[in-house]
Amino acid sequence: MKKTLFIGILSVLLTSCFPTRNITTPFRLNTAHLDHLYEEVQVGDRRLGAVWIYCEAPDYRHVGDEDEGFTCVDDVARALVWYCRQYASKPGADGLKKIRGLTEFLLYMQAENGYFYNFLLPGGEINKTHRNSEAVASWWSWRAFWALSELNLLKAPELKELQQKSRPAMDVLFAKMKPICDEDTQLVYFEGIAVPQCLAELGADQAAVMMVGLANYYQFNPIEDARVLLVSLGSQLLRVQYGNEKTPPYYAFLSWQNYWHAWGNSQAYALLYAGRILDYDPFIEAALDEVRYFYPYCIEKGYLHEFRLVSEAQQMEIKDPKHFTQIAYDISPMILAAVEAYRITGDKFYAQTAERLATWFSGSNPAGQAMYDPATGRTFDGINRDSTVNRNSGAESTIEALLSLQAVERARGRGGEGARE
Repeated sequence: MKKTLFIGILSVLLTSCFPTRNITTPFRLNTAHLDHLYEEVQVGDRRLGAVWIYCEAPDYRHVGDEDEGFTCVDDVARALVWYCRQYASKPGADGLKKIRGLTEFLLYMQAENGYFYNFLLPGGEINKTHRNSEAVASWWSWRAFWALSELNLLKAPELKELQQKSRPAMDVLFAKMKPICDEDTQLVYFEGIAVPQCLAELGADQAAVMMVGLANYYQFNPIEDARVLLVSLGSQLLRVQYGNEKTPPYYAFLSWQNYWHAWGNSQAYALLYAGRILDYDPFIEAALDEVRYFYPYCIEKGYLHEFRLVSEAQQMEIKDPKHFTQIAYDISPMILAAVEAYRITGDKFYAQTAERLATWFSGSNPAGQAMYDPATGRTFDGINRDSTVNRNSGAESTIEALLSLQAVERARGRGGEGARE
């Protein structure tokens, strides 16, 4: 009875924080700005699809970075995930062209050691020296793996040759992933919070990106090593879930060490998705708890951006909660998780949660302003501490919003099909 009452209260909180639009009104997906960011680059005999990282208001011109480059694997991979998911239901010549170009970019950026460089400089030179561009076990390598895995899920004869070309790149990186996180890893402590040693270094957020790619990889290459690694990584994520429906942080999965942060917080989505693919209830049930209890709490607080979790006198406490800067990449992982939860369970609570989260893009946010403009396809880069809006519109913001709205659109069309008995 108490739990039912608590869930009812949370449902009210989902619609009580900011003025909301009519959430039954669909967003219109507009790729015009993503098209504006896209550019093809000739490098030797290869034609690569690139996405400009930065785009500045008021004229929304492309902006490069002399230290980094003008495009990167992080954003090209995001774009490839978007185009692959869109192509699955709405194939077309433009999408096909971009899938090919973006895939060629990723393959070009793979280093001999199997990892990926991140930044590309004007003229086609790979930036191999910037600390966020080295070919190492980090975000951009896992995102490349995820994106190539999305390509390989497509049932499209016209992409078969490209899929076959991409498989060796994935196989090499998969071999690198295998020893990263041993299920029997030791625990280390941060302010009283226990974290598996491998996640203390890697981060649960990065492990989540790996899991999504691995869940795809396992579908078209169902080898035992892939299943074992997927279960191992997911089992480590379960060890950084803290709290319950009454105790902070309300089933949230920590992101790195004893920190939770909204950006890239894909742990619930990864566990739900992998749990569905593997038919593994422990992953699903744990992730459903975060979506059902922590997400409404996060919304009630005006959207959290970051906090520390500490254990004092055997009690969990949230310390130094921060609300800004709020960005599309804060919201999209929660939307993807809520939509996946709805797909698995058919419970409308999760669909409503996804819809409520999506209204952040239309003005139900601390700034009270729409962050996504369906007329132009632009998504603004963030809400600042003083609730002003950063009106630049770079690749990350644009693509994360499109991925979010794409997921909500599909959930509306699905109507809960595939729900578990």
